[in-house]
Parts: sequence; structure tokens; C-alpha cells
Amino acid sequence: MSKKIPYTLYDLIPSQQTMYLMFKYTFSKQISQIPTSFSIDKDIDFEILTKALNIEFERNDSLRLKFVKSDKTIKQYFLPKLTMKKVPCKYFRNAEEQEKFFAEDAQKPVRFDKGVNFIIYFYKNANGTNGIYFNVSHLAMDAMGSIIFYADLIKVYRALKSGTEMPKPMASYEEYIQKELEMLQNTEKTKKHEKFYREYFAKGGEPFYAGVHGPAFLEKQRIKKKNPNLRVPAAYNPLLDKCNLFTEHIGTEDATKIFNYCKAKRIAPESLFMFALRTHCSAINYRTDDVFMMTTCSKRATIKEKNMSGCLAQPIQVRTIIPETATFEDGVNEYTRVRTDLYRHSEYPYITARDMSRDMYNYSLIQGPACMMFSWIPVPLDTGTMGFNFDFKTYDLGRYFTPLYAICSPDPKDRGLNLNYMYRIKLSKKEDIEALHKNALRIILKGIENPDITVKELLDMCSE
Repeated sequence: MSKKIPYTLYDLIPSQQTMYLMFKYTFSKQISQIPTSFSIDKDIDFEILTKALNIEFERNDSLRLKFVKSDKTIKQYFLPKLTMKKVPCKYFRNAEEQEKFFAEDAQKPVRFDKGVNFIIYFYKNANGTNGIYFNVSHLAMDAMGSIIFYADLIKVYRALKSGTEMPKPMASYEEYIQKELEMLQNTEKTKKHEKFYREYFAKGGEPFYAGVHGPAFLEKQRIKKKNPNLRVPAAYNPLLDKCNLFTEHIGTEDATKIFNYCKAKRIAPESLFMFALRTHCSAINYRTDDVFMMTTCSKRATIKEKNMSGCLAQPIQVRTIIPETATFEDGVNEYTRVRTDLYRHSEYPYITARDMSRDMYNYSLIQGPACMMFSWIPVPLDTGTMGFNFDFKTYDLGRYFTPLYAICSPDPKDRGLNLNYMYRIKLSKKEDIEALHKNALRIILKGIENPDITVKELLDMCSE
């Protein structure tokens, strides 16, 4: 991978560094990629779509990103031009055949370290749907970046087909990288972020691992380590990374209640789901008031960043200590408060913050207090202006670095919600995830109906 490059070489920014370390320290190289598909209910002219894709390569510089090893360090650079004369096309006889093909491809590693940053297919299905399958390295693009890619590509396609004006230019990911690397040199800011995290991790003492599978794994580790006070087991062992996918759908009626409540309270749906998930984890782990989870910070705060692809997002570590006397509304607000505080310090690299907590509590490389990772993907529901209905789908990686990865996104087909739970099978059973989803939805709907219901009442309900 080491060679002389005639373009400007950049260090990886923190969000990319997180994904690179995931890739480096695992046997399963597919865990740092994002396989998705975007299908519509109208015919697509693949010749015009290919032209649109080549224009997209010019507009979206994250697609021209390449990685190289220089002086034993991974660097990146941007190609000035990229073209694809022919895009692979697939024709499927039915939905099952399509699902099988893409599900298998999703688990084939996208080797950015061998010059491949993405795999793309155009496809047609006999059921009348047509679309794009896109499997991209997480170092080049995050989940929100892939949605931005699809949205811009379709806009370019429609402009070409109708002979109308091109959409406004996308923001430059290269400029973002330059700005991010420059910001990392600001030692004064770094010291403020470091102070915040040191106090954040120290407050409340050592955190507790409240697994979605209950306390059995922790208890086994306590016996193995001869430490009855062990609070954080080795749940991040890469040998345990094999996963299964469990999917659930929340229908239009319940999803509408969730969206309306969030709008009225001016909170993100993520806050409701994270509070509900943590409450279930508390219920099955000695009713602990201390639950530690991770979520994704998209780092797209400005209009410019919201019109930029690339990899900006990185995990943040959300620890909430919520007593049983608190109400549903108190708990959701507390989660929101903690997350907002962490967002204010999102410039601080996740890896640095994680290593700080490891040092403070003497954790090994395979220990971690977070019981899950949660991502909210805000797939747009306003399809009226597009002139067609669409479907957005994520795929199972087969492996993952956390005990559970939950992804929630609006469903444009019925305005419901889709939830994908990728869980480590050596830690959790399907029944554990079914119970997690069932109780989380019950908690949310019960809390929307009565925001003054207490955490104690919700925990009691989970045990029924």
C-alpha cells in the first residue's frame, strides 16, 4: 500500500481514525463499512444514471478519496478526477433473489487498504422497483454521508433527465478535513475538552455494564477473575464478534405518536429510544440506575455540513444515572442534557476519550462499559417533492465490535419506523433482543401517554 503520491497527503481525522482502528484490530474487516440500498417505484434509465454518477464524482469529493500508507502511517488524498464508464447492473426475478445477493455482498470486506473504497450496483427487479446498491468504507463515508450521496445523485439524475438546472454544489470534504486537522492543533480547546471528559468519567465513580443479555456474562467473569466487585466484563473481545440481525417495524400509528411527541417537546426521537432502551437494560440488570451506552454524533451542525458527504460522525459515550423516583419526562430530559453536553465537546476524539476512561479504571483492550451502540438515521419522509416513493435499506454485516448495534430510521413507505438490531450471538439470544424491543416500545408509548409515570413504574412494567 506504500507508494509515492503526487497529491496532498492528509492525516486521518478523528472520525476516520476510529473506523481505521476498528478495521485494524479485528479479524472481520467488514465491520467498518456501510452497505445500503436505495430503491424507487419508477423506471430508471441506467445510461442517464451512469452519467449522473460521473457528475456526482465531480460534485462529491469523498467519492474520490484514496488511502495510502506513508512512513508506516495511513494517509489520505483526493483524486482530481474519477470516472466509471460502465456500472455493474443486476436484474432480479424477485425480492428474495435481490435480498440474498445484497445480503451476501454486504459481508464481503470493502478493502480501502487495497484501493477499493466502495462497491456500487444499479439494479432492476421484476416486481417493478429499481435502484442503487452502495457498499462504502466507513473511512470514506458515514451513514448520513451515504444518504446525502443518494439524495444528490438522484437530484443530478432528475436534472439530466428533465434538462433542468443542476442542484446547488455540495460542500467540500477536503476543506472539512483541512479545517478539522487545523482545529486539532488548538491546544487551549483540547485542554477544555480534556477537563470536561475527565470530570465526566470520574463523576459517579466507575460505570456499570448493563448488558442487553442480563447479568449472567458479568457474573461468569466475576467468578473467572475472582473479583465479586467487577463492574465491566470483557464484552468487546473480537473473538465474540459474530452477529445476527433482528429487525422490527413500528407501524404508522405508533410512529406518528412518537414523531408528534418529539415535535411538541422539541426533542429528537433518539432521546426517546435511548431512554427506553436504557430503562429495559436497567430492569434486567439489578435495576441499576447507572447505564452506559454509545450513540453517534453526526457532527453536521451547519447548513454547509448538512450538504457534505464523507465521514464526519463519531461515537459519543452517554452515561446516565437516573433514579427510580424520576419521571419518564425527567429521564428523557436527562438523557438529552447529557447528550447535548457531549455534543458540545464532539471535537475531542472518541479514541482519546475512550482511552482516558480505560486508564482511569484500568480496563483492558476488550473491556468497555457501553452495553450498545445506537444510531438514528434521519431518512427523509417528505417524498412528495421527489415525484416517486422510495425505500432505504441497511444490511447485516455479520460481525460487529459492540455487543449490540441498534439502528433506527423512519420508513418512507408507510411513515413508520424501522429498527435493525445487530447482536453478538455469543452474548445474546434472539429472545433477549425481542424483549428489548418490546419493552422499549412499551416504555415509549406509556411515557407519551403519561409523561409523569415514574421510572420505578416503568421498571415494574418491564418485569411483568
